[in-house]
Amino acid sequence: MLRDEKKELLSIDETIKCYDCCPREKQFIRHFISEMPIEKIEEFYKFLQGELPDGIHMKRPPHLSEQMAFRIIWFLQEQTCVLPDHIERCKTCGCLYDSKNEGNDLHCDYCRRD
Repeated sequence: MLRDEKKELLSIDETIKCYDCCPREKQFIRHFISEMPIEKIEEFYKFLQGELPDGIHMKRPPHLSEQMAFRIIWFLQEQTCVLPDHIERCKTCGCLYDSKNEGNDLHCDYCRRD
């Protein structure tokens, strides 16, 4: 088992605790989800708002507001663990940002007020 950013090994107690709380398949999926690039989540966010990626054709694509699109992303992060939970939406400008690498809990680096 590895920690997110530092890639250091977990202690034996932490590993056992993690294996007790979720099956190996779920741990495997979580590892790869945490490595998902923000560009893929931004593409999904835009898709939910009606902007289709190249190569995708739909008669009736979704046309959600920015707020509703991010609510779906939030649900997939928090309730299903399908998307990494460190992608946030800036409360000021509405852009998506990776809170592990930039910004804080509410704002991207550009809008952050320190």
